[in-house]
Amino acid sequence: MDSALQENVDQSEHNDPLAVGNDGVLPTDVLRDVLLHLPADELCRLRLVCRSWRSLTSDPIFAKVHSSRHPLIVGLHMQPRPIRRGSRGFDVHFVDPFSGDIVKQVTTGRAWDVHKLSTNHGRLCISADERYDPEKNRVLNPATGAITMLPDTSKHENESTSYGSSTCFLGCVPSTGEYKVIRIRRRHERRNLVEEVELDYHIATLGGDGNNSDAGWRVMPCPPVDVTVGSLGRAVVKGVAYFLLDIPHWPAKSDDILEFDLDTEKWRYPALRGPFTSHNISAEDEDRVWESFHLANLNGCLVGIYNYHRRCRYTDCSMDLWFLVDANKELWTKRYSLQLASIAHPCGVYFPLVILDDGRVLIWVHGGVQKLKAYDPRTSAWTNIPSLVDNLLFSVCIYHGSLLCSDTTMD
Repeated sequence: MDSALQENVDQSEHNDPLAVGNDGVLPTDVLRDVLLHLPADELCRLRLVCRSWRSLTSDPIFAKVHSSRHPLIVGLHMQPRPIRRGSRGFDVHFVDPFSGDIVKQVTTGRAWDVHKLSTNHGRLCISADERYDPEKNRVLNPATGAITMLPDTSKHENESTSYGSSTCFLGCVPSTGEYKVIRIRRRHERRNLVEEVELDYHIATLGGDGNNSDAGWRVMPCPPVDVTVGSLGRAVVKGVAYFLLDIPHWPAKSDDILEFDLDTEKWRYPALRGPFTSHNISAEDEDRVWESFHLANLNGCLVGIYNYHRRCRYTDCSMDLWFLVDANKELWTKRYSLQLASIAHPCGVYFPLVILDDGRVLIWVHGGVQKLKAYDPRTSAWTNIPSLVDNLLFSVCIYHGSLLCSDTTMD
């Protein structure tokens, strides 16, 4: 990313508005480097200084380099007092993980249930449980503040059908720039006095800017095999939604992954073999699998997350991160093996958010505890980052984008 910025710096200063506005006080490349050290909220204020500074801080190349140096954690913050009986207000907080400063805050309104977040290609999907808040699903452009409300699905033609929990998550088609939202919800139907539960799959296209308010839900083909719909069992990377298979009994005997192409809106089958399957690693032989194969988008790569422990002894537990190198060849490589013994907690769930420029991995710990930690693979040492604890955030993820430029993404 820095090389791309340097190419931009090396362009003729005659055509560079920053060079004109700088008046020779500082060399242009020095001024750029100084501004890259400032957080996004301060840079947004500095845009008022002059046109040349506004042009620089709005440049996509500058914004991309800045985002790599200043990753933002995004999560939901519950307001302390209920708005109405049984409902609370939720705000979306964009937080600098190292300073704890709230860089941006967006109010979502009241909710009867905790919303869920997903981020992709510089946009944020805020999903509510349709049992309580059928009109609360929306897509947010954090750089501009524009909000797109997703279609209301509270009215159903079939009165014999009821709907349970639901979730929405966001993806983008690289070839067209279109944003698409996948919605999965549980459908309960009574047949011969027996209630059956199935999953409904729908998809909506929002257009290239993500602001198509006329988008409607379309029926999406059901997967050829059952897939996991929880947030830890899926990831969207470069226009493909990846799902772990729904294994009814743990420990899992397979880590196969089903792919859904957002462009063609078709499932790819047979399934993509995960690291265990493709490397002929037997979960039973390992005798350490911890019922938690997870998927994540780490810095634009699909990553399989594998947690291990030996016979419930938390002094012997670790996390392996396998990166998908070539999907066609089913080629994975293990780049990180994190030792969790020093931070292990009986109720803890450990999820990597982002790999920093210095090689450290930011890990979100939740489930009974709420912590943000950094792991240095060179020293195998953990560092506490306590800045987020006081914010009491829910549904935490890394923001794949930049607040400086709406067209900039880290995917």
